[in-house]
Amino acid sequence: MSSRRVLHIIKCFALLCLRREIEGDPLPAELQRSIQRLSTFNLLRRERLRIRNLVRVLKKKERRWWIRPVFLDRKLAGAWHSLIPVMREFDQDAHFNFLRMTPASFDWLLDKVSPFLTKCSIRRETISAGERLAVTLRYLASGDSQVSISYLFRISDSAVSNIVLETTAVIWFVLKDEVFEPLSKEFWRKKASEFEALWNFPMCVGAMDGKHCFVQKFPMRGSECYNYKFGHSLILFAVCDAKYKFIVVDAGARGRESDGGVFERSDFGRLFNSHQLQLPSSVYNSTLKSSLPYVFTGDNAFPLDVHLMTPYDDSLKPEEIVFNYRLSRARRVVENAFGILAARFRIFRSNIIGSETLVQNIILATTALHNYHLIREDSIPPKQRVYLPAGFADVYKSNGKLKKGRWRNEDKTSERSIFKTLVNQEIPNPDDSTASAVRNKFMELFILDPLPWQYDELPDIF
Repeated sequence: MSSRRVLHIIKCFALLCLRREIEGDPLPAELQRSIQRLSTFNLLRRERLRIRNLVRVLKKKERRWWIRPVFLDRKLAGAWHSLIPVMREFDQDAHFNFLRMTPASFDWLLDKVSPFLTKCSIRRETISAGERLAVTLRYLASGDSQVSISYLFRISDSAVSNIVLETTAVIWFVLKDEVFEPLSKEFWRKKASEFEALWNFPMCVGAMDGKHCFVQKFPMRGSECYNYKFGHSLILFAVCDAKYKFIVVDAGARGRESDGGVFERSDFGRLFNSHQLQLPSSVYNSTLKSSLPYVFTGDNAFPLDVHLMTPYDDSLKPEEIVFNYRLSRARRVVENAFGILAARFRIFRSNIIGSETLVQNIILATTALHNYHLIREDSIPPKQRVYLPAGFADVYKSNGKLKKGRWRNEDKTSERSIFKTLVNQEIPNPDDSTASAVRNKFMELFILDPLPWQYDELPDIF
């Protein structure tokens, strides 16, 4: 115990005694002895604790090394310093395959995230923002474990874990306003015109579905994330436009949640049910001689609504089969969007190992990167595109025949969509009669204004 601390306590005690004497109420001798004993006890107790901590620190084993020997040659053999510069200079196709980024798009994104990823330290050299971004993109693109990424870049696995967690959050933060447009009436009109031009479904503004993103079981979660596919997952709910770009994404619903419940409890579902999506008013259709509302498309897992069209089921009439065919053409885009996302970012091809926060960051960051690539390539001829080249997604030929996209060949298993097998679940809808009337109007429109090949698809019906 320092002598300064002892003198300070004695001084305080003397001042207390002097003050009480000046006030005419001196401390009794017994009370003074009690205070002295208590002060001595507390001082000895604190001193014992200080000595015990000092002994513990002295007995602590010294670290074997500050940096593992295998990581000391990071600037010589690490991928950021050796492999990526060569690909960047001589093989840009390999650069895209390695990071899912062309050099130009990587530089643009790096310029955006650098202010948030640049670190300063006076003790040792920090990892640059470019290397942090490359580590994260390779982890998302390959689906390899963080340990494998650590050996590739010559960075410790604990550092890789922190880098991925932080960088995915930064990617979402800097890209979300760039790649997701604000919802407005003019925005929905634009999406409806794209659906009508590309997929022959008028008044459609988006296709919705959900995807299971499989994860390693979270600790202390029990069966909260256990799904009907016999695995643990978090759910990506998304609305997609006619060009495979995500309009709305909602990540974090747990795998055991019911299919209709995911939509109802999502932020988009709450806005939809409260009529806050700013959908334009109905438009008069000259063929039907009546008005049609703007609608979304979904499968039977979603509740039929005035602004949400789902297919007919059970005993189908010929005209209902035609409607289901036309609806399926428009709804196929969201299935392709999920397929392209999983084909480009292989992290979704295996169980993601990490916390719930990390998995949500990964889902949001990859959807933002997906939109970023589609926006950059929108004005490029299909043959020159690298993220979504010609033939990579499903296309319909001029005769109406479907040609499946190459993304399907990269994964022979069925795409992990949340609303894939539970299509017969009945979800009550308080306004079902009006919604059914709207669906019947669309069915009538498809009969009155048919596609040249829609009956060829149904040879046994007509």
